[in-house]
Amino acid sequence: MKDLLAHKIRTMEIRSPNNFFALLHVRPGDKIFVTEATSQDIVIGTTGLIASIREIQLMTHKVIQSRDYYYEEREVQAARTQLQLLAIGRVRKVEPPEIDSPLRLEVDEVRYCTAR
Repeated sequence: MKDLLAHKIRTMEIRSPNNFFALLHVRPGDKIFVTEATSQDIVIGTTGLIASIREIQLMTHKVIQSRDYYYEEREVQAARTQLQLLAIGRVRKVEPPEIDSPLRLEVDEVRYCTAR
């Protein structure tokens, strides 16, 4: 998050199953809310970043482990997404989660004004 805040555009690789499946429901141009809080800890007032999806790539990594008489091969799904920072946001409303659906939030843009 600090990197995205500092540089405005960043590519992230997502391996977490919850975040991976959430990215399957979005397209380039959609807005997402990025926060350090887990989905269970997101409540009204949680702060984070509002970002726009610029690009999404889905990929599969093959992992092979072996020892004397042991051989294991597995595949891991990941998504690489390029995000563009739009604003800092604060959660206004959390919709009840649905099975096989990303967490849906209403987020307000936080504006900081300098008083004189």
